[in-house]
Amino acid sequence: MYKRFKGVAAATGLVLLLAACQTPTAPQPGGGGGSGGAQPSAEFGTIVGYVVNANAGEAVAGSTVSVYKAGTGHLLGTTTTGSDGSFTFDASTGAVDLRFEKDGYAGSQVLNLWLEGEGVTRVHVIQRKAFNPAWPTAPPEVELGKVEDGNVYDAMAGFIAYDVRVAPAAPLATDLIYAALGKTPGSSFITGLRDVYFSIDETGDRFMDPLLYAAAGPTTFEVVVYDANGNRTHLYRHVEISVPFINGVDLVAPELRSVLAVTLNKQIGFFSVSPLGAPEGGNLYVSLAWLPKQDFSHAPNDAPYGYHVYRSFDGENFEHVGTVSGLNTSFLDASPELAPGRTAHYRVTAFVGDLESEPSNALATTPLDAFDVLLTAPADGAGDVSVTPTFGWAPTQTVSGYHYYAGAVWDTLTGESAWFASRSAPILVNRTDWTWNEDGAYSNTPLETLQRGRSYEWHLIEAYALDDPVHPTAVSIAADGLGLWFPFGVASTDHFTFTTAP
Repeated sequence: MYKRFKGVAAATGLVLLLAACQTPTAPQPGGGGGSGGAQPSAEFGTIVGYVVNANAGEAVAGSTVSVYKAGTGHLLGTTTTGSDGSFTFDASTGAVDLRFEKDGYAGSQVLNLWLEGEGVTRVHVIQRKAFNPAWPTAPPEVELGKVEDGNVYDAMAGFIAYDVRVAPAAPLATDLIYAALGKTPGSSFITGLRDVYFSIDETGDRFMDPLLYAAAGPTTFEVVVYDANGNRTHLYRHVEISVPFINGVDLVAPELRSVLAVTLNKQIGFFSVSPLGAPEGGNLYVSLAWLPKQDFSHAPNDAPYGYHVYRSFDGENFEHVGTVSGLNTSFLDASPELAPGRTAHYRVTAFVGDLESEPSNALATTPLDAFDVLLTAPADGAGDVSVTPTFGWAPTQTVSGYHYYAGAVWDTLTGESAWFASRSAPILVNRTDWTWNEDGAYSNTPLETLQRGRSYEWHLIEAYALDDPVHPTAVSIAADGLGLWFPFGVASTDHFTFTTAP
């Protein structure tokens, strides 16, 4: 029996597995996207979308949204994104294509989005600024082979075959091709597992394992493509994953251990990789971690096929926002619906097929606003500075009761560097100045004072705020040169030089 799934009724699973096959026999969702499915009923649904300039990025306001019947040039209507990047559109159920246009921005399109009846279909769209506005801003043409709307795949029967072919507008080249099951793929930091291809127009024959995505039931196969000017195409296929081994499973709710909202004051593109949420020029996401639980009172122990992540903004009505495999115990929520000051509640369940555990405990976070820190003294280019200078800085705003700082000074002649901070607390708390060697940490060393007539460079290597100093659930980062909170680091805004008195 397949070892990635403990707790499966082996006999039942094997019987069903031998009977299973991959065949496009499921009802087809709408006639769009070239799939030739059954015509939808005359029901209506609502698209609620957000357009942002990066994963976890800031809003793209004033982008024109054109909605078409999928796979045709039949225009259903247009609308425009608001100041928060949001838009809504009502249309009859079925598949639609969305195209986004704005001066100075690359083109973006979403193809074959399935519009649910009497409900809300949510879509998060990335529209980047054009690398060169004089270059073509038409989204690349994308063909997905071997995967059609309505295909049914057995999770245990192997891999999903696919191939992607891209034709960007001349003279542009393809930059990135992403593919994933059950989610919109992007950078691995934000979206986790996905297939990625660089600088090629055709992937050739490829295979995707649904087990690795914990895909089950109706789901999506999604492809995202960027060209060299940042133009983007996002293609959906609506498929179903059969998970036959669901008998005799006794799942235990996981324990949600932590949620941490991370606000960055400088935007990371995450393209080698949604704003109502993100501050201008920054990023905002929430990181979750949980502890798996199993019932060891019987054998075999029931390990989950995967985990569902749920989020609520009122603490009562939870919405499914993501799924990861049973091998994962963490998740990043980069939704553009997140916002500074808007509390988000989370909980997690374990599942196998249609069987789902009770929800975990719920944890909440209220993201902090972004802030920056500007250096004040010694001023950039200052001369005749004391060999025991007082360093000063000023945050652009106070976002919590706990601001933390640490600075560094470089001798530009020798390349030697030193931190400035208190001996008892290497990170200064709620301080906006520090005098060299004020606590005697460098006394009786060559760093007791700076050298006379020497040029130095200084900046804040750490500048961040926490909502709670002991058990933080939110951090706002102005600088993180050590990667304490953000693994890729965040550079400080100011780097000043000065010269000490001769």
